[in-house]
Amino acid sequence: MDASNSGGTNNVGRTVLLGVFIILLTFTVALVALAFPAGAYSVYSGRLSQNFTASSLIRPYLWIGPALQTTPLVVGAGVAFAVLTVVYAAFLLYSWVQRENPTRAISKSFKEGFGTLTSSPFLVIILSIGFLNFTAAMIDVAVSATGTPIGGLAGDPLELLIGFAYAPLAEELGFRVLLIGLVAFILSLSRPWKSALAALWRPSKAIEGLAVGSGASIIIWAATGFSAVTFGACHVVCGGGSWDIGKLPEAIYGGLVLGYLYVKYGFHVALLAHWGVDFFGSVFSFFGQAAYGIPWNSSTTEFVGQYAVDLDLLFLFGLVSFIVVAYLGVKKLVRWRSGDSSGDFNRISGEGGDIA
Repeated sequence: MDASNSGGTNNVGRTVLLGVFIILLTFTVALVALAFPAGAYSVYSGRLSQNFTASSLIRPYLWIGPALQTTPLVVGAGVAFAVLTVVYAAFLLYSWVQRENPTRAISKSFKEGFGTLTSSPFLVIILSIGFLNFTAAMIDVAVSATGTPIGGLAGDPLELLIGFAYAPLAEELGFRVLLIGLVAFILSLSRPWKSALAALWRPSKAIEGLAVGSGASIIIWAATGFSAVTFGACHVVCGGGSWDIGKLPEAIYGGLVLGYLYVKYGFHVALLAHWGVDFFGSVFSFFGQAAYGIPWNSSTTEFVGQYAVDLDLLFLFGLVSFIVVAYLGVKKLVRWRSGDSSGDFNRISGEGGDIA
């Protein structure tokens, strides 16, 4: 086969793969959009729990690194959920209009390849949700195969759902912003104050233009690793007995991925990827109990909406997301080995590049 035919075949194959990806992406985005009203109905219908309601008072907590601190503030559970919903929805909309429009990025990808998809923060978020859910599930399967107990969450369903909505914000502030962002902020104190504050939002701002192996770069990556290990350990040690030692590998891995997203793309990307695992990954099971009386933790019958999410994240979009990220990672490794560092985030503005 000559080069022209080979190039044409590759283009056709890429077009087919992109077409499949876009179909599954559209389906996933639709499910993400439906997660907001599903969560609202579950919280405010009054049918999810008889012991804990939207008017029940809660005390928000904060993670000060690995230290859990309960605040003196007392708010209604429904009020807290409403505020959290506004925050997540606002960040999701912001990611849509930030930098490259998702539809434009998708259009460009047919000519320029999968890497163009990651020029849109919104697409990075959705891709990360699929990738994280799929790979974390595979890690849990591998751990379970060794007989190591992982544990699980139990308790009042409405209280758990509020927790799934709150945990991403509290944990990203405590484990990413305080353990990584604060380091980047300190490293940026010699720069204009706006640049230093920007490093809190996106730590790669602190090392833009520096060599890959610079001291600042090493410090930030070390902080990212420390944050991930601390994040994983706190799931086991500080989880109140909910998680066993088998949770540790998946939690450390999740901390690494979320840390990478925070460093390169910013707080909102890591936050929404985390929300996609904790809240989006389970909200339809709670909706099924609130609307149709199907227990959220049923091992025999699952609400169709939750079944669709599980199928999508574990076998459809999740698998495709893993393939896309792996492909981009291999391409980046090849560029690095060939001496081409043009894709390295240390040498770009931090507003482009690929996800891997």
